[in-house]
Amino acid sequence: MKPLILFFIIALAPSVYGSRTPSLALQAQQPRTPPRVSPEFQPEISQLAATGLKLKEAVEASLDGAAHHLAAIFQREKPKAPNEAFELRIIEGDGHASKTIFKRDDFFFSFDLAGEPNKLNATDLNGDGLKEIIVQSSSGGNCWSCNPTEIYRVRNHKAELIAAGPIQKLADLNADSIQELIVTDARWESYDDLSHAASPGAVMVYAWRDGKYVYASRDFATFYADEIKKLRAMIEEAKSQITADEYSDETYVGLSIGLAMTYAHAGDTERGLKEMEALMNANSKSPAQSKHRATIIEDFRKGESAKKLREMKPGDPMM
Repeated sequence: MKPLILFFIIALAPSVYGSRTPSLALQAQQPRTPPRVSPEFQPEISQLAATGLKLKEAVEASLDGAAHHLAAIFQREKPKAPNEAFELRIIEGDGHASKTIFKRDDFFFSFDLAGEPNKLNATDLNGDGLKEIIVQSSSGGNCWSCNPTEIYRVRNHKAELIAAGPIQKLADLNADSIQELIVTDARWESYDDLSHAASPGAVMVYAWRDGKYVYASRDFATFYADEIKKLRAMIEEAKSQITADEYSDETYVGLSIGLAMTYAHAGDTERGLKEMEALMNANSKSPAQSKHRATIIEDFRKGESAKKLREMKPGDPMM
């Protein structure tokens, strides 16, 4: 019998454009009917209920081989600390008895994304012949990286972390029936005292290659062409909001930096910098705005941001 391998993803979808919602996990969850589970899992759930853990959500599937699995989210009635309010467990059964093989607690967990059941749950996401479980989590912070996506696999009944990051969504970008991970680049979040809503953002693509997720953005030119088109339209809209008020151009500035970041991920860093500079040197309504933008241009040409823009290499593992 081949070794048991289970993949399980804690997924968030923070938006890096527009309103830049920091965390879907922080949104209120609608009341729901307690889930029904197979009898073999009931003794384990009853034991956990006696400790104050109430079953909130469950996904049940035969994920690999003959074993049965229940991915379950529990809410603790009286947590000792806020980060113990929810608990995520993977329970394994053989048709008769079951036991927990993985557990983790945090501020929040859900199998839903944007308030709706995730249709990719209990499907094979990466073409390895196994089914994955997707879970949204929150560590309670108001930042993109505060709400990570973690990918585990279970080998010989033990969970192993294979990837982690703020996943925005999963999508098959090249029509090969394998889902890529679209991950928020949060390295410039709240850059240069810009408001959080105006923080520069972009997305990175991670693909499943040789048994791991690796940075593969340059392999998806069509995806990035669409991203650049969207950004240019948003920059044009933000331009109309600029006045002589000092901070009225924050969104315009943040999106212009985001454009440079997006070009860098697509493999054309120099073109991105040139377009960002042209945007920064245009549509200024005050000396203060011009001075601020000149500082940013200098940083992206010779400062820490210049190094950061070039530090990611194709094939770099997600972890």
